[in-house]
Amino acid sequence: MELSIDLTALMLALVVGCLMGTGTYLILRRGQIRLILGLGLFSHAINLLLFGTGPLTRGQPPVIADKANYLDSVAQMADPLPQALILTAIVISFGMTAFIVVLVSRRDALTGSDVLPGEMAPFLNTLDPFDPSESVAQQLLASADEDYDILQYELDEVYDQAEVALPFHENGNNHEEEME
Repeated sequence: MELSIDLTALMLALVVGCLMGTGTYLILRRGQIRLILGLGLFSHAINLLLFGTGPLTRGQPPVIADKANYLDSVAQMADPLPQALILTAIVISFGMTAFIVVLVSRRDALTGSDVLPGEMAPFLNTLDPFDPSESVAQQLLASADEDYDILQYELDEVYDQAEVALPFHENGNNHEEEME
């Protein structure tokens, strides 16, 4: 039994696998630039995957000029579905990348750091969470309280700025009640 493998399809599968693996690795590394690059690589891998679903041959554009020879011309046409899917995926990945860039830059502006304080805690914490002693449980609760305090401080810092317009006053009155 002879097995024939198309080298073009094999190379495409290897490239898609490498791009997806690298993109996933970069997304899981938690740095903001790595996250954006990982999403870009992953979206390129999806585009190549969609590209590989169609035949890798040239064809005529899928426009029917002569209705009399419809059946003859259909066999020579390129499949428009993978092309439409790729264009849609490109637009969606561009929108997702723009959203992630804005989200990450906003996080960076609020915290002033590339890495959030709580992100490195699982790597720095050497405590065993399943240890039955009370000291470990108290230390874990204290670290959770510390994370909450950091978050509360960051929120207070943002909303105490003068350029942040609040929909209510400090005394609890709404703007509509003031207008009347």
